[in-house]
Amino acid sequence: MCGSRANSMPGNLLTDYPVACTSSPGRLRDAVDGLTGYDHAVLGPAMTQRRAAAPDCGARQRAAPLRELQPGRVNGLRFESLSLVFVAYGTRVQVVAPPTREQVVLVVPLGPMRVEVGGHGAQLTTPFALSSSMETTMHPDPSAGALVGAVPVAELTAQLCESFGAEREFAVDLAQPRPIPLNAAPALHRVWSEFAGRPTLDPTPLFDRLVIGLAPYVSYGSALRPDPVGVGAASAHPLVSRSSPPPYLTHAARYLRRHLADPISLTELGTIVGIGSRQLQLAFQAHLGCTAQEYLRNARLDQAWSVLRERAPGSGAGGERNVAAVAAEVGIPHSGRFSQYFFERFGVLPSAVRGA
Repeated sequence: MCGSRANSMPGNLLTDYPVACTSSPGRLRDAVDGLTGYDHAVLGPAMTQRRAAAPDCGARQRAAPLRELQPGRVNGLRFESLSLVFVAYGTRVQVVAPPTREQVVLVVPLGPMRVEVGGHGAQLTTPFALSSSMETTMHPDPSAGALVGAVPVAELTAQLCESFGAEREFAVDLAQPRPIPLNAAPALHRVWSEFAGRPTLDPTPLFDRLVIGLAPYVSYGSALRPDPVGVGAASAHPLVSRSSPPPYLTHAARYLRRHLADPISLTELGTIVGIGSRQLQLAFQAHLGCTAQEYLRNARLDQAWSVLRERAPGSGAGGERNVAAVAAEVGIPHSGRFSQYFFERFGVLPSAVRGA
């Protein structure tokens, strides 16, 4: 029966990864919890009707008889640290989500969803994050359902360090008395829905949009700056007052990290993230202490460092040819200039790293 309804259920996604098909809201809840590790409650129609019924006996007698429960579905997969779940309960339920604490839980409604936090409610159709400090109640569309993503806060901060540098200490503030709206929500909705329609084993697009979406709630200060070469002591930087990078800067940094080898101008980058090139350049300088071009060059050199360290000596062509190949791979095709930049950043020549 679930198989026959799957084709008619709008928004039915992740169909290659079925987890549960049942008319029991409790079992569907258990399937979602098993994938996300996020313990929550689901009140089925009987419980919801009892809560809504008037206290007098006559009102209870006038209550409409319960309809037979329709089967719902849970599809989903779990990457190393991120879970992606499609859930449609097939009948009207009330989802009670406790504070998320050390998790980030994202909800992408695929139909109208009534959401209530702290006594305030709204009808939502755009993605939102659950509050880390307050209970959230949701009434999802029974047929269209929703996509749910869950990731530990620690993994999200690791993604931020990848974009902005390990010398910064990040914090994500989702302790708010509301369903938390996301930056560039329509783009997130599109990317997550398209991924769920044609999933791959690379969750990078999901992470990119999640980090961009949560950018308004991220702040950072300086932390320890590690020595990337490992030949000197790490230097401590005092923690400075926290600041928040603008969402378009987060988008730009993530984009450059994903397209290291691609030639791109500052104007083209500004068009991609939706901001003028001058304002984008000022944001790089204010928040990262470098120009966009310097950021990209350093990102390319960092990637080259990792590749050279992983590439075993003597595997294939000679050392100089391998260094030249790595330089071209990360987007610096001039091997002489690459060696110069590499030495300026790390204090050693790339050939020395490869032979280490």
